[in-house]
Amino acid sequence: MITVHLPGSVTDAFHADPVISLAAHTLSDVLQRLDQTWPGMASWLVEPDDCFRENLSVFISGRRLPPRAHVSTPVGDAAEVWILRAISGG
Repeated sequence: MITVHLPGSVTDAFHADPVISLAAHTLSDVLQRLDQTWPGMASWLVEPDDCFRENLSVFISGRRLPPRAHVSTPVGDAAEVWILRAISGG
């Protein structure tokens, strides 16, 4: 099982829990399971090209993925996935 932490804007829009435990091997698996419970959630997080939206930062067990990471990225057993709103500005 992995733990997924979702941004407040997503949990508010879908009335979802901010922290979810689920079984997954890739970020694609995570998105499929989220979308099964909250239809449409995956499209809020991922572009049609299967990369995370530009305004999100994704971390797996403390390691930040590159911007617009692809959903095929593997997640390890007992990983913690954080999906956060990216902070920008100057």
